Amino acid sequence: MNRNRIVTPYTDPDRFTTEEKAAFDAGNCCCDEGDSDWGQRDTMCRKPSKRGASFGYCGDHERALLENHWPGGSPR
Repeated sequence: MNRNRIVTPYTDPDRFTTEEKAAFDAGNCCCDEGDSDWGQRDTMCRKPSKRGASFGYCGDHERALLENHWPGGSPR
């Protein structure tokens, strides 16, 4: 597994919900910020995605991800 690969709905479709993929395709951050119950819609950031960021995250959420994880999502 390449820890530095960029994760998208097209490289790893099983890691994205339909709503997250739609946000990604619209160029919006799909990082879940909510505390919704199981089965409810995600509460996503929806700021503009940072170009080339794994998961289509905005710059703030990409920085938070990279503090403890590789771009591919595995822990450091």
